[in-house]
Amino acid sequence: MEKQYEKAIDLLKESIKKDKKFVEAYFELAIIYKNLEKFKQAEQLLDKAKIYIPAKDVHLHYKISHLYYRIGAYKKAKTAFQRIPTESKKPKLLQAKIYILQQNLSLALEKIQRPLVFNPRKLPTPLNQFASQYFPVLTVDQQTILFTALVNYAGRYRENIYISYKDKFGKWTVPTSISEQINGITSNEGTCTISADKRTLVFTSCSREGNYGVCDLYISYRKGTEWTKPQNLGPHINSKGWQSQPSLSADGKILYFVSERKGNYGKNDIWKSTLQTDGQWSKPVNLGPVINSKAREISPFIHPNGQTLFFASNRTPSMGGFDIYYSNLVNGEWTEPINLGYPINNHKDQASIFITADGKKGYYADGKRKDCNYHKSYIYEFDMPDNLILMPKSNTVKLKVLDAKTEQPIVAQVEVYDMDIDTCQQHLTLDSVDGEATITINADKEYLVHISKDGHLFEIKYISYKNQDHSPIISEETVVLQPIEINQTKILKNVYFKYDEYSLNKKSYIELDRLVAFLKTNPDITIELEGHTDHIGSDEYNQQLSTKRAKAIYEYLLQAGIANDRVNYKGYGKTRPIAPNDSQENQQLNRRVAFRITRLRNS
Repeated sequence: MEKQYEKAIDLLKESIKKDKKFVEAYFELAIIYKNLEKFKQAEQLLDKAKIYIPAKDVHLHYKISHLYYRIGAYKKAKTAFQRIPTESKKPKLLQAKIYILQQNLSLALEKIQRPLVFNPRKLPTPLNQFASQYFPVLTVDQQTILFTALVNYAGRYRENIYISYKDKFGKWTVPTSISEQINGITSNEGTCTISADKRTLVFTSCSREGNYGVCDLYISYRKGTEWTKPQNLGPHINSKGWQSQPSLSADGKILYFVSERKGNYGKNDIWKSTLQTDGQWSKPVNLGPVINSKAREISPFIHPNGQTLFFASNRTPSMGGFDIYYSNLVNGEWTEPINLGYPINNHKDQASIFITADGKKGYYADGKRKDCNYHKSYIYEFDMPDNLILMPKSNTVKLKVLDAKTEQPIVAQVEVYDMDIDTCQQHLTLDSVDGEATITINADKEYLVHISKDGHLFEIKYISYKNQDHSPIISEETVVLQPIEINQTKILKNVYFKYDEYSLNKKSYIELDRLVAFLKTNPDITIELEGHTDHIGSDEYNQQLSTKRAKAIYEYLLQAGIANDRVNYKGYGKTRPIAPNDSQENQQLNRRVAFRITRLRNS
């Protein structure tokens, strides 16, 4: 290709030298310079060519306007467009092209009038060290970056997935191959996605043995520090065509990807598949005509909030080639995609974008050419312009789960419940190597995080992200699970009563249902429910109130199917404070309901 360009440039220059009015030679040379990203040289050629275009030549006036548009000379493109003869009879195909160009120019001229604050920074060494690197993906805590690298192996270039971590000083480490299990010897691997808990990786592999198409999607799971042998996602996901550019939802339950298959609206469409309860992925469904056009849609990225989808498309109107768009999922329907605007989008192709959970930073790859040499691509970071995207913000909470006796990580289950809808949003299984969990939460939400392990008392953490100005990020909170023993007491911190009342608030049901599940999983346990109050009020009043509150929970457990010989209740009034009654905070601590293990039948 390089030598062909060089030869063509020489021939076209010679043609222009012989005939300075050879308009098509100017155009063809300008196209080559556009492809080589020598936009200034291309513009200079078009400036010369326009002098020699016949006034009534509709095709040439359209062509020069379109070329100006494709090199980003939008104002010159408009002027050239206005010279297209209107009275001439035009073929239907040319009429359609003129109409599309008019729409594109209208958008481009509008966007450049309102440019965004956009100051991209090339990621520093040791990143950006390969022949080319692109499709960056970060973990939700922004401590790990994965990307596709074009690597020279003994004179042959291959695509592999590389990974880098932030050290204690916030600097990126030297990138390494993610795993020999994942990066094949003869195949090409790239465009990957990782779940919020960092344990599920979906990636693209081309020309791999066992593929259904040219490029298929594969899945691998992290066990401790190692990745399992990748599994082909099968004929449901992978067709005989091309599958690539996967994006997992934060909980790892929905997979978005690009495919060439029957049912597409255009050449490339975005599809999704859902992880079912049996661990299998559902038959993919097309995202529909709001997202997918008759053009090409590529590079989907579902934000950690689970509601905002970014993607690239060469639909009309655009700034030129592929632009980045976003759409929000509202009441189960995707909103009309919005172009991110200039200069995030410009006359070049924008292939993909990654936005951090908190919506503050973006990452993308941009390429540079030098003469006719290979297109080299680098990874960039930028600060997201304020209020550019109307979407729910997300953040992360980190937990480390240990056994109280051994102080070692354990294989624990973590369930994240949205308190507004009493629904489990995330279900994570931690391994015994690190015992770490990274949880994704959305703004204006309250969550209960249930941590459990067989043979242990459960723990529940309350997390609120109601105030977006206050970050709920916890660098690392250690959760200790106690092995089940006689006379252990567990406070039910997220059981709520109205002031001076004993009827249960609906928000209490999440934790009480977890207590029900605990008792059903451990049928040998008998408990006593304990009601406690602060010091305000008479002894008799507090005794009655504490008893009624304990009884309310007792009745809830019985209605949920717990036998009455396994649970008892008792009110202790204000006789057993756990903190001095000298502040509202301490009084709140004393107003509590707990359960105590009174019997282990097998002990």
